[in-house]
Amino acid sequence: MRLLTEDNKYKIIKGNILAFLIFLISFFLLKNNPYTVNTYYSNLLYKKMIFFKNLFFNLSDLAIGEILYFSFICCTIFYFFRKTISINFIISSTLIVICFFYVSWGLNYYRPPLERSIAKENVISEKKLKNLTKYFSIQCNKLRKEINFTKKNKEDHLIYYKDLIESENDKFKYSSVSLILSYLGIKGYFNPFTNEANVNSKIPEILVPITAYHELAHKQGFASESNANFIGFLNAYNNDNIEIKYSACFFAFRYLYYELNKINPNLAQSIYLALDNEVKIDLSRVSNFWMYYANRFQKIQRSIFDFFLKTQGQKKGVNSYNDVVWLLLSTFDGKDKFILDENY
Repeated sequence: MRLLTEDNKYKIIKGNILAFLIFLISFFLLKNNPYTVNTYYSNLLYKKMIFFKNLFFNLSDLAIGEILYFSFICCTIFYFFRKTISINFIISSTLIVICFFYVSWGLNYYRPPLERSIAKENVISEKKLKNLTKYFSIQCNKLRKEINFTKKNKEDHLIYYKDLIESENDKFKYSSVSLILSYLGIKGYFNPFTNEANVNSKIPEILVPITAYHELAHKQGFASESNANFIGFLNAYNNDNIEIKYSACFFAFRYLYYELNKINPNLAQSIYLALDNEVKIDLSRVSNFWMYYANRFQKIQRSIFDFFLKTQGQKKGVNSYNDVVWLLLSTFDGKDKFILDENY
């Protein structure tokens, strides 16, 4: 085996530094030009990449990205104990992963957020918040009466939702590490390297459709969590299937109720008391599910993800999920529709 000379090692290091500098300059130029990112990356280059990635990664229902992650971890551990990993290799690999992340999907964090084009108010109107929370409480009551979750077991629900959602949308997958995701407090996640939308199969069936649509929104190029929440909601809400629509309304009600409860607890409580018993049971089921899996690692995972989101320009970190409330209030037409510019 041919060993690298000191001269060659320095050449590789210099090459890595030069490549990293070129990447940094390009990255900051794009980062400060969101409309350029939106026009030429999100709506052009990224869509081309999705097409070609789907040709391979959509062939199987297995989460291929998880297999690759596992293989990478095993190889890293193996070479670490053999002490064959050099600093140069670590630096090179890290730079490649970072570059691939942004080219593959990460630049979508720097497209203009939906809030910039449609959110008009700086302060949440309590009246609007109350009316929309009431609207979704009524929708939940109405839709829940038409659903019988006991007709199908959990496995049947998972297959049913997958077939139904994939008949109108892109493919999503159930994670093979769903138990671990549950203990980490994760409903689903998007793999930016393989462009796979993954859903935790352990979560209550009420949450499966809206979680799938949220992760598929990431796959569409909506990196912001509030934007993925909103786009996912819209797609589920506009679905003709009662169970999927209920999942969307249930999702919206929880976010709106939480926000209203911070402003006016008594008013929020009165709306909650008007919910049908079945809806209240569903709320308890979701709460009990997360209580069952609660542990200290969830706080660690939340802190790490919060830090990551903030490094990607989402100043509120994990709290940015809650900004979907602004989007819901700003786009509701006062009747039963949510209006969004289709050209975004």
